[in-house]
Amino acid sequence: MQIRDFPIESESLRELTAHRTAMLPVACYRSQIDRHVHGRIPLHWHDEVQWTQVEQGEGVFRVNDEELTLRAGDGLFINSGCLHGAEDRERSGCVFLSLNAAPDFLLPRELHEAYLSPYLGAAGMPYLRFDGSTHRGQSLQQGIREVQRLLAEQPPFYEPEIAIGLTRLWHSVIAGGPEPKPDEERGQRSRRVKDMLNWIHAHYAEPVRLEDIARAGGLSRSECCRYFNKFLGGTPLGYVTEYRIRQAMDLLREDLNVTETGFRVGFVSTSHFIEKFRLKTGMTPLAYKKKEANRT
Repeated sequence: MQIRDFPIESESLRELTAHRTAMLPVACYRSQIDRHVHGRIPLHWHDEVQWTQVEQGEGVFRVNDEELTLRAGDGLFINSGCLHGAEDRERSGCVFLSLNAAPDFLLPRELHEAYLSPYLGAAGMPYLRFDGSTHRGQSLQQGIREVQRLLAEQPPFYEPEIAIGLTRLWHSVIAGGPEPKPDEERGQRSRRVKDMLNWIHAHYAEPVRLEDIARAGGLSRSECCRYFNKFLGGTPLGYVTEYRIRQAMDLLREDLNVTETGFRVGFVSTSHFIEKFRLKTGMTPLAYKKKEANRT
């Protein structure tokens, strides 16, 4: 299943997708990055752990303040609660599988204290990369594909088979990964970025100043700029504009007119809105509105 949009709670960046089937707290998606409604996977987080495997092309995946380039065959584990997103900067048609699972489903409850809780959401282990040319990377591919197959075909007893597969995938993370040492500094950086992004998402329709964003993260203006450059590869006010455009795209798909859309998301004039929208998307808001209407 191709996902074009990941609904994200505006005030927290938490993804609202229910990653589960009717019976299991597990879901597997196939996504082509450039077919996402925003042309990329925006920064978000969720409680589920995630295994990602690139099937074709090349994608740049961001986890907290780090970027990783993954090519066909490469895999990535993303820990619970970590900010992450993806871009196809080379326009390679990057397609990846994403397997999401509720942490409580990975192991029997009696093993949580020793083999789940110390690793889950650990600031010292936000992600693990799996090289597709290694035996470990190939085992990860097989594990993800097997869970995907079981979810799709639902043969007899597929539910316990999925549970076994997830336990094996989790074992490959904790047995081959680093010790989950506390990293308070990294955890604090992540919290500050979330606080600043949450503030932007709550106030983007209002006049926004750099000082306001920095204050939300308990930082100076210069530190705020450094954080945004490291975590998001841009500037704080540039992110505000980008977020306004993303919100505008949602409103345009809901059949709101261009002028009202621009004012609702915080642009001071229609001409300014059209200019920024064209720079970001390569088309005018009206052209985007018509294109999306033709999809339905």
